[in-house]
Amino acid sequence: MLKKLLPGGDNIVPFERRGTKPLLARLNSGVKRSEQLLADIELLKADGFDSIAIITKTAAESREVYESLLKLGDEALQLITKETSGFEKGVMVIPVYLAKGVEFDAVLVYDASSEAYSRDNERKLLYTACTRAMHRLQLYTTSDWSPFIHALPANLYEEASY
Repeated sequence: MLKKLLPGGDNIVPFERRGTKPLLARLNSGVKRSEQLLADIELLKADGFDSIAIITKTAAESREVYESLLKLGDEALQLITKETSGFEKGVMVIPVYLAKGVEFDAVLVYDASSEAYSRDNERKLLYTACTRAMHRLQLYTTSDWSPFIHALPANLYEEASY
C-alpha cells in the first residue's frame, strides 16, 4: 500500500514487513478518536508490541494529542519533542518530522484527513508517517480521508467505522 502513496512509487522496492493490512478508522468526533486510540493502544500492547507511535503532522498537534490522551487516563505516554534526547520503548506521541528515520512496532496516524494531507507537498509527510510502522499501521480521521489514501485501491487496506 505504502509505495502507492508516492508518484512513481511502483519503482520503490520495500523491505519485507510482516503484519496485517493497514486499518483505516473513521470516527465521528475527536473524543471518539481519542477513546479509540487508547483502546487500540491497549490491544497493541496485549499483542506484544513494545514501541507504539501516535504520529501527528505538527509539534503543536502532538502536544494537543498528548494532553487530551492524558486527560482520558493514559499516563504512560511520552511526548517526543525536538528537545527529547532519546526514545524509550513504550507509547509515544511524535510529530512526523521527528519520526523520520525511526521505526516503531506499530504506528497510529492521528489525522489522515484531507484537511491534514491534501497538498502535494504533504504527500511525503503522510508517506513518512506510514512507513515508520514495522508491523501494524492504523490511520484515523473524523472527516474525509486524504486524497492520497482515497486514491488507493481498496484491497490494500481494511476499513472500520465507529
